[in-house]
Parts: sequence; C-alpha cells; structure tokens
Amino acid sequence: MSKGLAVVLAENIYENLELHYPRLRLIEAGYEVKVVGPKRGETYGSKEGYPAVTDATFEEIDPKAVKVLVVPGGFAPDKLRRYPACNKLVADAWANGAVVGSICHAGWVPISAKIVRGVRLTSVSAIKDDLENAGATWVDEPCVVDGKFVSAQVPKDLPAFMEAILRVAGQS
Repeated sequence: MSKGLAVVLAENIYENLELHYPRLRLIEAGYEVKVVGPKRGETYGSKEGYPAVTDATFEEIDPKAVKVLVVPGGFAPDKLRRYPACNKLVADAWANGAVVGSICHAGWVPISAKIVRGVRLTSVSAIKDDLENAGATWVDEPCVVDGKFVSAQVPKDLPAFMEAILRVAGQS
C-alpha cells in the first residue's frame, strides 16, 4: 500500500544524484513517485546527460494529494522557477501540508513559490543571499529541518536529507 504521492521536479541540467537518489529512496519507502516537469513524457537531461522522463506536468498534479515534494539542484531550478505552474504547485503543496525538500541550488524554486519567508534553511552558499533576500534564515549546516521544510547543501548531504524527509513525512 502506498504511503501517498511524492513529487520530484525535473528540468534540463538537473544535478543527477539530487533527482534520482530522492526518487529511488521515496520509491523504496513506499511512496507513489511522480517525476514532474513542464511536459509529460519528456526526457530531461542531467548536467551529465543522464535522462529523467516525466510522468506528469505541474498542472496534472493535485497539490492536496502531495505528501512530499523534492526540488533537485543543479541548474534546473533556475529553469523550473520560471514556470508559474511549477511555483503554484510548490506553493499549493506546501499550503496543503506537504513536506518540501530543496538541495543545493533548488532553493530558487521555493523562493519563487514565495514559501521561504521566516523559514530556517540551507543551500549551496552561492544562493545564500537570494534566500536571505526572500526572508529566509540561512544557516551553514549540511541539512536543516524547519517544520516540514527540509534543505541540504550538496550531493554528499543526500543521505541526511532523505533521512530527514522520510522522518518528517512519517510524522504527518
């Protein structure tokens, strides 16, 4: 029996491990996982060219059904945040109680979804100013949990990131 819907966002130039490691860990934990992007059935390439095929578009996902939403890093977040439907999905999933996870450069998406004000989080240091300017409290720690927002800095932090996401999701 599924623990519910988990969404992992995709666009070109994503960080390979930051998309596939969470996707596989969520499947392993019993979630129905959907890779979601601008177009359904599209193949998006990582920075190294590794493919991720989308199961649905942003608009096809019911934000009330989302239990976990993961935004991978790389340069995909800079593309993802330009889609109003992506920002709406993230904001609506958050408003409906989903656990939201961002790693590395992924903080750009929650910034554009306007859900970081007052949240304590981390990221790759390159977007520290962006997060602070959006009202977040940035901390230099490998993985940070603030309520249902889980953030991490770089790929080596993925084990702690996913352990925290699964722990927080299991509490709801």
